[in-house]
Amino acid sequence: MSQQHRLQEIKKLLVDNPELSTSFLKNYFNVSLDTVRRDILKLASTGQATKIYGGVAATNMSGVPEYLTRTHILSTTKINMAKLAAQTISTPGLYFVGTSTTLVQMGEFIKQNGVTIITNSIDNVVAFIQNRNLKIEIIGGAVDNSNRYTYSMTALTEIKNLSFKKIYIGASAVNKHGAFVINENDATLMRNVIKQSQEVILVSAKYKFGNTSSPYKICDCSQINTLITDSFLTRTEAHWFNSNLKILKV
Repeated sequence: MSQQHRLQEIKKLLVDNPELSTSFLKNYFNVSLDTVRRDILKLASTGQATKIYGGVAATNMSGVPEYLTRTHILSTTKINMAKLAAQTISTPGLYFVGTSTTLVQMGEFIKQNGVTIITNSIDNVVAFIQNRNLKIEIIGGAVDNSNRYTYSMTALTEIKNLSFKKIYIGASAVNKHGAFVINENDATLMRNVIKQSQEVILVSAKYKFGNTSSPYKICDCSQINTLITDSFLTRTEAHWFNSNLKILKV
């Protein structure tokens, strides 16, 4: 059984069992303790479960933790995906970076001069402004306190007058129907920016693939030009996208 399938099974077990011991998981999957520990670290590093002494405990089993919860999860995987995303900015111009606890880490890794970043994320502004090479602009509007982004109908009108080289998006769910987030206003804004972008780059950990818990669609998978992720796609997952999809794996 692959790690991905074991992780899915562990999450199912945690629905009825708030805590699972490493010895139980070792016997359940008939694998080594080292394998179990790696599985637990993978779940904990992405906020899908909590590592405890001698095992693992349930957190938010509805899919992806809330944004404020995820801001405290600083994993090597997130950092490496952010680095890869930053490396795709190789020419001056206008770029859009969406709200994401992975994308917020891009700022320090962007080396290209002459780059303007437009965002609706308050945390992106705070992080990216540390890079003196970047020009940062935030979209105006009301603030979503929980998810720390701005939104307004006026911003949607202003976006129609802009042309972005690339848009970088995160997602709380990716499945055959597209990429989804848990907030309606965020999804609406992203859909409008995508219309004005030459390239759409999705940065998403593999555990979000197949998730159906997020209701608001950003785009079809066929609209995504580049995928930055942490694991290979299955044949079924690959069929969700265009055959010319560029995949960058950490």
